[in-house]
Amino acid sequence: MLLQGLADFCAANELSLDAAMLTQLGKYAGYLLSWNTRINLISRKDEENIFARHILHSLVLRMPAICDYDFTNKRVADVGTGGGLPGIPIRIVTPSISMTLIDSVQKKIAACQDMIEQLGLSNIRAIAGRAEELAKLPEYAGAFDAIVSRAVAPLEELTKWTQGLLKPSGVLFSLKGGDLNEEIKRTKRLNYVVSVEEIPLALNGYDEFSREEKKLIRVQLKR
Repeated sequence: MLLQGLADFCAANELSLDAAMLTQLGKYAGYLLSWNTRINLISRKDEENIFARHILHSLVLRMPAICDYDFTNKRVADVGTGGGLPGIPIRIVTPSISMTLIDSVQKKIAACQDMIEQLGLSNIRAIAGRAEELAKLPEYAGAFDAIVSRAVAPLEELTKWTQGLLKPSGVLFSLKGGDLNEEIKRTKRLNYVVSVEEIPLALNGYDEFSREEKKLIRVQLKR
């Protein structure tokens, strides 16, 4: 998939990308590939599929048929961001969002900060730390409307680590794959969880995510 293919698949799934957004996403892909030669941010075997397996995968969070959450003007944290996924693509297509990229590996945060600067993005920053430790600090405790994450940890562990970062009624979105029944059962037992929803990634015109059993999990916390 090339950049125009990304635009076409997004349009087919009700996410319209303007020329400036497409340019930024293309530049981001180039910066990510460049950084990947120095530090492992994405799998080497996935480099040629960066638009499909990483950027399109991140953008499903902005496709109404998959995720009906309104990210505009929200404060969001991307936990375990790695090379800025899904946080940077979401920020590029949602200019009003305030995005914080979080990872415990300082080298990955340095790469993210460099890419943010090269892209000239505002309302986004990258910080090194563990979610559960940052949640103890006044600046981050209960500060976020939503958390986004890609396959960082078992769902119940991710929920435990991040719940302290979320506002009351906050939402956790986790992009994961495979059989998640047991993870979902364990997460539902947490006393601060209201509901856990499993949403298959069924895209118009692109069936690779369905074939790989990729899903979006939405965890809603109590007020």
